[in-house]
Amino acid sequence: MLLAVLVSGCAGSGSEPKADRQPTSSTTHAAQLSPSSVLPDAIVKPGTPVAVGDGAWKVTLQGLEQLPTGAVASVPEGSSAYTARVTVANQRAQVATAPRTAVTVRYGALGRTATEGTDSSPSPSTDEQQQVRPNGSVDRDVQLVLPDQAQGLPVTVTVEATEEGLAEPDPLFFEGALPGTAASPAARAPQGGPATQSVTPLGQWNGQVRVGKVTLSGEGASPTGSLELSVVNRSGDPMPGLGTTLRILTGEDLHLAATVHPVYGYRDAAIAPYRTATQTVSFRVPEAAVGGPVTVEAVDAGGSKATFEGTLG
Repeated sequence: MLLAVLVSGCAGSGSEPKADRQPTSSTTHAAQLSPSSVLPDAIVKPGTPVAVGDGAWKVTLQGLEQLPTGAVASVPEGSSAYTARVTVANQRAQVATAPRTAVTVRYGALGRTATEGTDSSPSPSTDEQQQVRPNGSVDRDVQLVLPDQAQGLPVTVTVEATEEGLAEPDPLFFEGALPGTAASPAARAPQGGPATQSVTPLGQWNGQVRVGKVTLSGEGASPTGSLELSVVNRSGDPMPGLGTTLRILTGEDLHLAATVHPVYGYRDAAIAPYRTATQTVSFRVPEAAVGGPVTVEAVDAGGSKATFEGTLG
């Protein structure tokens, strides 16, 4: 599942679309990179219009802006709410149905995924098909929540735009920095490590995949386990997503406690070139297995496996 897109614009807007890949001005709160920053070809700065498909539409991420306290419900302590505005502009000479857009926000060197925010006020349905007049545009606001420790860190925003009648989206990538000052600099070099070990300790890299240590919450016969799954894209082309299935095996007898699949078990948005994506994965574990050994098999879309071992809690 991807972050929900909350519609805030008007399909009858008369704003003129900007030229392709030319940055526009933004507010002082918007996420922007310094002029000296160099981005891969497939990633652009916020405020840059990017053509979708055959050029019939241009999509722009306007930036990230921190919201006042209370503007978004259920923000945990130590976190803040933000909004990201996505503008979809019609380049056709006739009224057309705007592409559907889904947004995923990843922050820091590991590309941890921001959580979805819940607007405290009612909003229009995100499933409503929007008609946009020629040279018009529609704005869509995304509400999200990030930890305060993420302030000032790099933020990569994936906008997946699906045109009417098409099943596959166009992945678009925007990158800036979250408003605020970073506590420590975050390296932007790809993560990962050698894939020479047959079994890798939890928390370390095996090739382009990392499975974090398991933490437990809740009590009773079926506590909840959580871990981080990280995948690095070392190429100059987008990756379709993390695309990794996790098999959680407990005890010396390797009892299959859970199988977590992409899309159905966690968000699986496209990964930008030379960037890392990290998703928190949760699952149920038998109470009897707590404190014992755990083995996690990470199986990629091509069937290749990496094995990780550690302790359950």
